[in-house]
Amino acid sequence: MRKLLVVVAALAVSLPLFATEPNPSARQRELVLKLLDQMNMGQTIAKLTDAIFAQMEKQFLDAADASGGKPEATAEAKEAYAAFRQKAAKIDFAGLMTEAYVRIYSKYFTEAELQDLAVFYATPTGKKSIDVLPQLFREGMEAGERELGPKLEQVMAEVAADQQKKRPWRRTMTDIRSAATALESYAVDHDTFPTGDYASLKSVLIPTYIRELPEKDAWGHPFAYIVSPDQKHYRIVSAGSDSIFDWDSRTIKTPANEESPSVVYRDRLEDDIIYQDASFLQLPVQAKQDEDH
Repeated sequence: MRKLLVVVAALAVSLPLFATEPNPSARQRELVLKLLDQMNMGQTIAKLTDAIFAQMEKQFLDAADASGGKPEATAEAKEAYAAFRQKAAKIDFAGLMTEAYVRIYSKYFTEAELQDLAVFYATPTGKKSIDVLPQLFREGMEAGERELGPKLEQVMAEVAADQQKKRPWRRTMTDIRSAATALESYAVDHDTFPTGDYASLKSVLIPTYIRELPEKDAWGHPFAYIVSPDQKHYRIVSAGSDSIFDWDSRTIKTPANEESPSVVYRDRLEDDIIYQDASFLQLPVQAKQDEDH
């Protein structure tokens, strides 16, 4: 959503930005406006604006769906988008973009060259180029996505995997937080944390509280889940790189007060990563170094 907001913001401020460009002559402005009319640019700008808003609406709804897909979240997302669309409707996108195009074309084309373009676009070949240009761009983008997309995704996956291997605690911590957030949401609705082992959490958390529950840490070992007898406290544990749980890491220790205990940092990646009641209790020292940087 942030990217789309940037696009819209860029459109909104384009006029003052282009004010720094050399002013087009009256003849250049006249020729560019004629050229834009020949190219049906008004219709193109309208379609672009509609596409941006449609994508933004999808982003609003996707965000609500990612948070659990509750009806109230979806309704709130629709309300927020409607308010955004109403306010954004006050922006003269067509006027701003037309002025931007006038200045851009005037920057790169002389009056004589603009006249040549206008003459060309009035010919059958010029008119055809206007008609098929959107299709050429679309098919070019589709071809690029089809041919390059999988290769780029593979490269990105390889880079991500390499980075993960270098810093396995990061993904492990992220996955533990995701599972814990789902547990906390469950507890809000039920006033207790669920019983059972980690594998059993799937049946109570998916899909209401999380789309997909992380099953293993970055070393490929299953997480452990422990809940206190009164179901008021929980713990999620990764066995670390050696897959062996510390002798006491799966024992719930009820805090003596409401203050969050200090995190214990361990020098070895073999030591367990322990998370209890919304905070980490034990982490590798590398995690502290991440925080310091």
